[in-house]
Amino acid sequence: MKKPAQNKIGAAFSLVELLVVIAVIAIIAAIAIPNIAGITGAANTSKDKRNAQNIASVFNSAVAAGYTNAIADVAAAIDAVTATNGVTVAGATFRVDGLSAADKTGATAYLTFQSPTLIYSQTASTP
Repeated sequence: MKKPAQNKIGAAFSLVELLVVIAVIAIIAAIAIPNIAGITGAANTSKDKRNAQNIASVFNSAVAAGYTNAIADVAAAIDAVTATNGVTVAGATFRVDGLSAADKTGATAYLTFQSPTLIYSQTASTP
């Protein structure tokens, strides 16, 4: 004898169960999104500090090698080492590649110019 076919309606999720799952996902998203924004801000700060360190290191190396062009401020020093040709002293080229205008602006906050060198600070200066 054949068994009668069972009703499969009871195997599906109910509307209440689906709403509970959606509510849980929404709560998790509400907690995670602000944290992700904070992480992004911290990453940008770290990037700006790293760029400032690189710029100061390259510029100060060029000065130590004999670079003597008149530099008046931080912006001029950054422009010198991020230019297409960089700074050439005694056949050596000192250059920081791949920085956007935003990268340069972010790095500027961590640099001060004390002729003839750039000084890196871990805290941003306020304009």
